[in-house]
Amino acid sequence: MDRFSEKSLISLGAYYVYGLVDPRDKQIFYIGKGTGNRVFEHEKESLASPESDRLKLKTIAEIKNAGLDVEKIIINANLTEPEAFAAEAALINAFNYISDVGLTNIVTGHHSPEALSVEDYEKEYGAVELQETDIKHKILVIKINKLYQRGMDADTLYDAVRGVWRASINRVEQVDYVFGVYNSLIVAVYKPTKWYVCKEAKDRLPRQDIVLTSKTENRLFFVDDGYEKGQPLDDAAQFYLYKSIASLKLNQSAQNPITYLNM
Repeated sequence: MDRFSEKSLISLGAYYVYGLVDPRDKQIFYIGKGTGNRVFEHEKESLASPESDRLKLKTIAEIKNAGLDVEKIIINANLTEPEAFAAEAALINAFNYISDVGLTNIVTGHHSPEALSVEDYEKEYGAVELQETDIKHKILVIKINKLYQRGMDADTLYDAVRGVWRASINRVEQVDYVFGVYNSLIVAVYKPTKWYVCKEAKDRLPRQDIVLTSKTENRLFFVDDGYEKGQPLDDAAQFYLYKSIASLKLNQSAQNPITYLNM
């Protein structure tokens, strides 16, 4: 079957949400929204691009090469466009939260954040906002939006925050605490013990993916001896952790990932 009858099209209404199912394991591997015969178009796209590296098209090609057909299911029909967007987003986020269900959708749902545990949701959306008067120390704020992943282990988070950064060694050495910030939420607080210039400490770089070039060799990273020795956070660090910096006077949208507070 490669298209609906006219009667079925009328029954589907303006928009519907559908899933593509791998018949080999009965797992949904793609969630989509559409009108008309949209649900059938993915297989046609795969036939037109047999060498595509896109995971969705590769999965379809593998199913076809096994002599099988993609199973297609209508999850919800007779939806308005906003309802279809919302339903698609909710399903994608729910499926992506379950680690053993691998959707091939490239992005999360339309204008929708990913699914969160209630604890993570409270941390991100329920965080107390710091005020200027709350900042009692010299702070280096490091935005790690591209490096941060929820559920990452503590050592990976530490290495993501501590470097390498383009900054003045004289200035960072004045810093009392470093905030690792994700979407305005302080997800990590460290107390730098020592700062290093990359080219002078090649054997201590924070991450294996760091490649030293003429542009990066003079960048900086720090170590926090307290963290590395497993010592608990002091009272000040505990106070700052999981607070929000959304109300503070700094450029939240600036491309430079580092900025200073109370310097």
